[in-house]
Amino acid sequence: MAKRSRGAGRKKGAAKKSKPRLTHTPTPSGTIPVVCSECYTDFLYVTLSESKNVSCPACGHGGSVPEAGEVQRLEMAKASEKKAFLSAVVPGILFLLFGFFYFMQLNSAGSADALGPTMNYGLIAVTVLLFLVTIVFAARYEKARCEVYF
Repeated sequence: MAKRSRGAGRKKGAAKKSKPRLTHTPTPSGTIPVVCSECYTDFLYVTLSESKNVSCPACGHGGSVPEAGEVQRLEMAKASEKKAFLSAVVPGILFLLFGFFYFMQLNSAGSADALGPTMNYGLIAVTVLLFLVTIVFAARYEKARCEVYF
């Protein structure tokens, strides 16, 4: 067998053309949702700013910026809150879809006897199980919530 060192369509001196790469710019995730303790207005605090004070845009209430370690802890808490939210929403959506599918099957069959006991109890069991999983993950999300007041 012969070795191929160059592509068949390439000439000896031609440079290999590559596709232009898209550069990924980092998204500005350096924001933390903050609640003003005076007027309870929600706004975003930009963690990348060099300011030593933060003030509410609605009422002007001011406060000092926490230390870098505290800001990092808040960012990690917000990330775990987002992860817990997504893990709570997925079984909730599946619960709704399976419940809707069960009622559609029950409606098209006319009665639970016409649907058949296996299909009837199987869909009920899956729907109830997804409901319980949704409740558990929703409780975990509520436990992971983090609100920042200043």
